[in-house]
Amino acid sequence: MNALLTSSGKRERQYTAAVAYGLLALVFAAFAPTLTRLMLAAPKEFVLALGGIAMLRALQQAFVTAFSTSLTLGSLVTFVVTISGMNLLKIHAAFWGLVIGYGVCRLLEHRDHLGP
Repeated sequence: MNALLTSSGKRERQYTAAVAYGLLALVFAAFAPTLTRLMLAAPKEFVLALGGIAMLRALQQAFVTAFSTSLTLGSLVTFVVTISGMNLLKIHAAFWGLVIGYGVCRLLEHRDHLGP
């Protein structure tokens, strides 16, 4: 964090940012035991869902960088549903990944379907 604080801007503002960062760190440290107890009391599935939601944009950015194309959210949803192992109506997750990924792609990335 120190490198980010000192890498740009005026020196006077860097000191202000460092003090603000230190105060925020102390506030978060004070609430850490309470938040830890809350997270330990939460169901395992809830914590996993929060982690998954937090990772969606990072995974999408990885897809964008890796493939450098459009329609990345549909690809991401296809990937996530397929690796989830969802077995609905005794049909394998690969099928549901394609179906749900295509649906998300058509609903949320409809501009990319129009073409250049």
